[in-house]
Amino acid sequence: MKKMHLNIKTKVIIFLALISVAGVASLVLMINRTKHILIQEFKREEMKTVENFIVGTLKPVMLSGHGNLMSSIMASYENQLGIKDLMIIRTNGVEAFLDDETLNKVNKRLNQNRFTRDVKKPIQVLMQDDPSLIQVLTTGKRLIISKGEEGDEQITTMLLPIPLEEPCKACHGDDHKIRGILIASFGLTDAGRNAIREVSSLSIASFSRLLLALVLIFAYLSWAITNRISKMMGEVNNIIGSNRFDQRITAETDDEIGRLSISFNHFISSVEIYREEEAHEKERLETAVLEKTKELREKNDFIENDLKTASRIQHKLMPEKFPELPGVLFHAEYRPSLHIGGDYYDVFEMPNDHLGIFMADASGHGSSAALLVSIVKAIVSTTGKDISSPGYVVQIINSTLANLTPDDSYVTLFYGVINLKTGKMLYSLAGHPSPIVHNRTSGSIEPLKTNGGLVGIFDFEKFDDSEYTLKSGDRLFIYTDGLIEATVAKGREQFGKERVIKALMEKKDESPRNLTEHLHSSFVKFTGGEALSDDITILLVDYDR
Repeated sequence: MKKMHLNIKTKVIIFLALISVAGVASLVLMINRTKHILIQEFKREEMKTVENFIVGTLKPVMLSGHGNLMSSIMASYENQLGIKDLMIIRTNGVEAFLDDETLNKVNKRLNQNRFTRDVKKPIQVLMQDDPSLIQVLTTGKRLIISKGEEGDEQITTMLLPIPLEEPCKACHGDDHKIRGILIASFGLTDAGRNAIREVSSLSIASFSRLLLALVLIFAYLSWAITNRISKMMGEVNNIIGSNRFDQRITAETDDEIGRLSISFNHFISSVEIYREEEAHEKERLETAVLEKTKELREKNDFIENDLKTASRIQHKLMPEKFPELPGVLFHAEYRPSLHIGGDYYDVFEMPNDHLGIFMADASGHGSSAALLVSIVKAIVSTTGKDISSPGYVVQIINSTLANLTPDDSYVTLFYGVINLKTGKMLYSLAGHPSPIVHNRTSGSIEPLKTNGGLVGIFDFEKFDDSEYTLKSGDRLFIYTDGLIEATVAKGREQFGKERVIKALMEKKDESPRNLTEHLHSSFVKFTGGEALSDDITILLVDYDR
């Protein structure tokens, strides 16, 4: 989920909005609370006033027999007390002073027709089974009931019992404890309403002042902080975007933001100095790199040319063409891992119908390995062609290398001398992979046996001759370990001797050249075409005499 970033102005707006909401909520709560307290206070005062009015005014008038004055008295006090409705009922819930029975009874008690009025139908104010009426008659205590809302003003109804305290000249008799019940419904007076209205107006004015204060605070903060910071950010972005670190931002005041601007200008100056020094250093380094690159290129070209010359010389050490002999066919493949390598092979004619076959593999790679095989080539060229014992020639090579080369340098080699008339071959196999003899007629596969160790390690090492007779149809396959020890791309599996034997079997009827090309294709497919890690040399001799 991506994180949302707010600028300072937005944060200030959110902060002031939260303060405004909290302030408005507090004001509304305060107004409602004040209004509620005022209403309750007014109601308590009005209930007290109503009770005093009943006890001090209505009750004496009623007990004195002047019940016909009740309506006018109550009407005269209605506006002053906030009374909405005021009446006296008898214990049966009927209004007391609106029926002839009450009027006649009062006149009879007074022994004169003192009160007269128009006869009206009695009003049943409360039913006789009304819970409120029953509660007042049972407990003899007053009952206060809230009857709902009239606009925003709650109407309260009070049921006040009038008990039997003295002989009554205007009532029904003394057969009950409660002569009647006063029912008074009242709300706020005009003075109360005006007071609450004043409180609401004062709260609205306070709220308006709060909003005005918040607006002024926001305007001040925008001018003093956010606008100046936004301006400074714009100037900074302009400097960075235009890459003009020689410019400076404006420092208008000496407050924290002004000092921040001055500090940033110092930082820009430091950046400008650093960039200039960096440019000079970069230029110096580029010049040095160019000079060094030129020097290295010249040295590399010299080494490259030297290696190419060495490679041409080394290829000259190999036979340019094979002897043309009846019944014998040759083919060789040489692939160094570098420009020059440590592999060497040769095929040469010898006296009395003899043929010399030689292959060597020096330890290491590159020029050191090439130097070793050059020494071997020189010894074979001057000594080997006139001596019929391969083991003796290898003995000379071993003694020479052991005295001339370091202890960790050595050579593996195969040197064979074939009597072309009889097929008899004397050979010395010193630490070299065993050549394979494949008879293409019978299909037999036979490796030659090793008869000596590494060449050039110990001066006292002895190397003997071994004998093998080639038959017509034999194919002699001689190779270096770079062929069979090559691994699969990004793995440890080696190409191995088994794949060589398989190629010999599959291409037994093919020419040595076609067999070599097939083997090379299999090798490239196996290794994934990666660069050679070691020199590879292959020599095939088909003997069909």
